[in-house]
Amino acid sequence: MNEQTKVKHLHFYGASDDLLECEGAIREEIGCYNSPGIYHLKSAEGEMQVVGYYLDSGLWSIGISQVAEDTPLPAWPVTYAMHERGYSVQLTITVPDDTILVLPEEEE
Repeated sequence: MNEQTKVKHLHFYGASDDLLECEGAIREEIGCYNSPGIYHLKSAEGEMQVVGYYLDSGLWSIGISQVAEDTPLPAWPVTYAMHERGYSVQLTITVPDDTILVLPEEEE
């Protein structure tokens, strides 16, 4: 992203033991009881997945992944902090303004 690119901020965190939340410029919630929650972010600049999993320890693990082998990750700024709910990390990504969430039923 260059200095002229409009950006937005997306915050990802776990809620309870079965919900992966996205807040900020896009608001979404996906159920992921006993399975990973995956958000697919897509922009003209690239794409990535945000993956969250509720661990047996009662804590959430949240990170990023490529969408396919040999598909480079975009160089979007990422920060981590503890969410106000002390059992989840909060992942914040600064993404280009054209970024959308591709939900599983929309994948091809």
